[in-house]
Amino acid sequence: MIALRLMAVTLLVALAASTTWARSFNKRANFDPSCTGVYDRELLGRLSRLCDDCYNVFREPKVATECRSNCFYNPVFVQCLEYLIPADLHEEYQALVQTVGK
Repeated sequence: MIALRLMAVTLLVALAASTTWARSFNKRANFDPSCTGVYDRELLGRLSRLCDDCYNVFREPKVATECRSNCFYNPVFVQCLEYLIPADLHEEYQALVQTVGK
C-alpha cells in the first residue's frame, strides 16, 4: 500500500514538472522565431501589445500578424508605432526592436 502511494506521488511530481516545462516552452513558441536577438519576455510582450493595440484600432485581420513579422522590423510595425505611441517614445521602441531582433 505504501509503495503504491509513493509511486502515485512520484508520478504526480513528474507530471507537474513536465507540465511546467511544456507551459514555459509554449510561451516562448508564441513569439516569432526570426527574433534572434535577446530573448526577453517583457520586451517581446511590450512590442506584441503594440501590435495587438494596432489590430484593435484598425480591425484588419492581417495587421497583428504583419506587425509582428520579421521580428517587428517591418513597415506595418512602424505605422502602428507612429499612430499609437507618442513621438518621444519612438526611438525607445525602435531600440527594443533592435534588442530582440537580428
